[in-house]
Amino acid sequence: MGTISHEEAAILECVMKNNTEVKKAVLEVQQIIEQLATEQAVEPPQFLKAEIMKKIEFGNPETTTAKIIPLNKEQSETGKPSSMPNWIKAASVAVLFGLGYLGYELNSKNTELQQIATNNTELSTKLTDLEQMNALLKNAKRIQLKGVEKHPDMLAEVYWDDSKKVYLDIKNLPAAPTGKQYQLWAIVEGKPVDMGIYDQQKDANKMQAMKSVDNPQAFAITLEKEGGNPTPTMEEMYVMGTI
Repeated sequence: MGTISHEEAAILECVMKNNTEVKKAVLEVQQIIEQLATEQAVEPPQFLKAEIMKKIEFGNPETTTAKIIPLNKEQSETGKPSSMPNWIKAASVAVLFGLGYLGYELNSKNTELQQIATNNTELSTKLTDLEQMNALLKNAKRIQLKGVEKHPDMLAEVYWDDSKKVYLDIKNLPAAPTGKQYQLWAIVEGKPVDMGIYDQQKDANKMQAMKSVDNPQAFAITLEKEGGNPTPTMEEMYVMGTI
């Protein structure tokens, strides 16, 4: 209806070609405008046609040269847009608000879809972890490490599977103080073997993979300096369990 620039109209047409929802919304608004125009149309009086016919001059073609009047004459002469009924203006504003709201809804839906995709990825990762954990629990030997005399209520578990891999699950050991870390040991032929440091920064609800070992006789956990020690500090042993 000439209420937007050519650039805006071109953009809208492009969006309509590539987005069926926007096209449907524009067509619905157009139908509403047409319906309003039909309902508010005023039928001209019957005598008007006769008056118009009286003013039409039928003469020689030389004397009846038609004068071409541009449709937007008023706008070209004054530089101002031609007036239009208020209901059309209101409908135009409704179209703009409707398109704006539709764009907002589409953006919101796109954000929701992205969030759903992210959640699905996280759930898929958790499901894979659970499947791996289930396979581990079925095929591995569970060794319960109970608290020693100084820490009677402490508890941890070690899972050792046929591939010699070791997984540590710390149940209720307190958080290691600053500058300290828990270190797992395996007893092989009566000697302690370093099995690695427990990283308490990782998910506490997940078992952590440690070093592999062959033919362990027992496992124990000590509290060592950050980074670990080549030999265990026996005075700082928390839990121990034999196979």
